[in-house]
Amino acid sequence: MQVRHKPANVVRFDRNRRSAARYKLQLPVIFHWNEGGERTGGGFTSDVALDGALINSSMCPPVGSDVRIEVLILSPVWGGVEMRIQCVGKVTRVLDQGDVMSFGVRGDFDDDHLTPSLRETSKVTPVSDQG
Repeated sequence: MQVRHKPANVVRFDRNRRSAARYKLQLPVIFHWNEGGERTGGGFTSDVALDGALINSSMCPPVGSDVRIEVLILSPVWGGVEMRIQCVGKVTRVLDQGDVMSFGVRGDFDDDHLTPSLRETSKVTPVSDQG
């Protein structure tokens, strides 16, 4: 019989602590943290709110880590240009559900952190809703 050990930094999360509405969105995300050097990972959001996100990934920063996440979306206003919404926050929990790992980030998304991808910036032309 094989015994599976959970990582030491897995914590239980009380859903009653959430202060903002959550939206079930599966969007690509890039995240960065420092763990003896700059680390970068990728995954997909499971849900997103103004005050953070739950991210599914094969690698997770440890609980308590400062993390910067970039959620990638296509802008309907800018003709489908890839936009990045950034959030800087802390990892609040790590969940190991067997074949899927997830981590929660508590931080704020706001309009000041909405930027077009650098590779797309030279091609940006707003789409007018007036004909």
